Amino acid sequence: MGPGFFRWKLIGLIILALLLWQATKVLMNIAQEKSAIKAQLQDVQLVTINQEAERRQQRVHVAVYYEALCPDSRSFFIKQLLPTYHRIPENIQVELIPYGKAMTRKTDDGYRFTCQHGPVECDANMIHACSIDVLRNSSVQLEYLSCMIKNNLDPVDIMKSCASRMNIDYNSIYDCFVGDKGKELLAKYGDKTHALVPAVSFIPTVTLDGSSKNQAKILKNLLQEVCLQFQKVIPEGCIS
Repeated sequence: MGPGFFRWKLIGLIILALLLWQATKVLMNIAQEKSAIKAQLQDVQLVTINQEAERRQQRVHVAVYYEALCPDSRSFFIKQLLPTYHRIPENIQVELIPYGKAMTRKTDDGYRFTCQHGPVECDANMIHACSIDVLRNSSVQLEYLSCMIKNNLDPVDIMKSCASRMNIDYNSIYDCFVGDKGKELLAKYGDKTHALVPAVSFIPTVTLDGSSKNQAKILKNLLQEVCLQFQKVIPEGCIS
């Protein structure tokens, strides 16, 4: 074999080395691109997770000062409060205060109440207060009170009827109602209602995170006014 053979062999080795080097660069670039794409996907997933966490963490406190026999309270429960809760259950914290424009008188043996719509409303308010105390699940509590407020003219009967419909044991609620605890709970809600600033002038009165501003707008479109409270991530129920 002459010098020419070795020269061509050397050239071939050099070309092969160059090809391998180029192939290695291509593979490295592909690996880097895949790594970059994976990192981007992870970032997107992380952002999505963080947004979902923020969405779940955002909660507006909705306090409803109402009366069990008040037509406006009934309308608000059925047309505004319950539908809003169904849309954004994880982003709304509902507090119910059944008392309204009632009056409380402390006596030697407990409390006496005078209610805007008469003694039947006092009984209904007390049953609502006891239901709130017994039923700690927010969803069950709201569904049950919404069921009762549709027809609270016979408070004990509707308490039993709604309980049967929802498979709820009403005995603890009834025991609270006929005992001293019901009166104590209603008196507590009276204190809370009378402490509201500005004072209650219309029932229902609704506060969002402690503010009673924009009552007309809240009573007309609760979902919209609650959704306006969110500053960072808007819950899906507000935009879907």
